[in-house]
Formats: sequence, C-alpha cells, structure tokens
Amino acid sequence: MAAGELFDFEKGEALGLVNRMVDASDSVDFIKQVMDYARQFTTPHKATRAVGRIKRAVQTGAEMPFESALALERELQQQLFQSEDAKAGLDAYVQKRKADFKGK
Repeated sequence: MAAGELFDFEKGEALGLVNRMVDASDSVDFIKQVMDYARQFTTPHKATRAVGRIKRAVQTGAEMPFESALALERELQQQLFQSEDAKAGLDAYVQKRKADFKGK
C-alpha cells in the first residue's frame, strides 16, 4: 500500500490479499458462487455478531494507539461473551456438535 503498486487479481491472490476469484462469464453461476461464499459468514453457519466485531476490531483498531486498540478488543469480546450465540457456540463445542447460531 505504501508503494502504491498496482497489480492484477492473480498477484493479489498469490500475495494472500484476495481470498477467491470467481469467473463472471456465466452470470447465473457467478451469483450462485458469490452467494454460497457469503453464506459461510452468516447464520446459522457463523456467529454474525462475532464476524462483525472482528471486522470492527481490525478496522477501528488499526486507526488508534495499540493500548486503545487492545481495550477496544477486550470490550468487543466482553459484548460477544454476553450474547446468545456465545452460549450456543460454547454448548456446541462441549457437546462436540455443530453450532446453530441465531445472530443474537
């Protein structure tokens, strides 16, 4: 980013900046692939509150002093552990089953 270098998607993928490339030549298949990818980050597969808090911690934390960023992370984690999804995730882990998150 500091050098302002431009590069194609393939190089971005090789550098680990691009997670996945999807061929857009077939618009119906493209939309299906995009939606399938997005579903893995939403309920019931993922705890959406946790995903959102992770994004907030990374984006906001990068713009503040380190100590403040750690405090933000602790606050966001505390909020998560008070959620219904946290209880569902911990129960599923203890019972060795897949969690069913509700986004609450």
